[in-house]
Amino acid sequence: MRRFLVIAVSFFAVVARPTMAADLPVRMLAPVALHAWGGCYLGVEGGGAWGQSRHDTALGSTSDAYTVSGAFAGGTLGCNYQSGPWVIGLEGDLSWTNERGSAVEVAALPATFTAETRENWLATVRGRLGWASQRWLLYVTGGYAAAAVEARVSNPTLALDMGQTKTRNGFALGAGIEMAVAGNWSVKLEYLYVGLQNAGYFEVPPPTILMRTGVPINDNIYRAGLNYRFAWPAVGK
Repeated sequence: MRRFLVIAVSFFAVVARPTMAADLPVRMLAPVALHAWGGCYLGVEGGGAWGQSRHDTALGSTSDAYTVSGAFAGGTLGCNYQSGPWVIGLEGDLSWTNERGSAVEVAALPATFTAETRENWLATVRGRLGWASQRWLLYVTGGYAAAAVEARVSNPTLALDMGQTKTRNGFALGAGIEMAVAGNWSVKLEYLYVGLQNAGYFEVPPPTILMRTGVPINDNIYRAGLNYRFAWPAVGK
């Protein structure tokens, strides 16, 4: 009897399986289509940045670390390759910025000096690794960064306002989320941390200015972007 029941149940399962599958909604059986992210794209981006800087000398720092902040705006160029839900790519951008900050120097001089750090432009070349879910793309990014960083020293009493600009190299790390909208357009939100190598300034300073042995600076960048993608053939459906 037990053997008969096992055979009967097995037979029922084999017969019923096609019927049960046919009753399932078609949308549950069909794979969910992924948006095709492959291709090269152009875009614009903009946002804000906050960081810290200071001026160091052979006698010590001229002040405590002070906040540097400002706006960013620029353009983006990149390319993606997609395999299933995974997206890898290379992206570069160039941004204008008015990021700056300053502090009154603490020095053994009778007059009051102000130390200031400015960032005039920032460029990055980064790899991207993302995971796509329908029309969304979550990604991490990292690579090379370069910026024009200016150190300034001013003193109105002495009619002094002197600056020097150097191109500084460093790195950029971050993450973001991108959403496909109409046609080949997409929008994104992104965070980047940028760390730049230290550098000295005023190697041959006038008598009233101390040589800067270092002017460290870092950036925390929050920005939004709009991209237009020149699509390759769809992959990873």
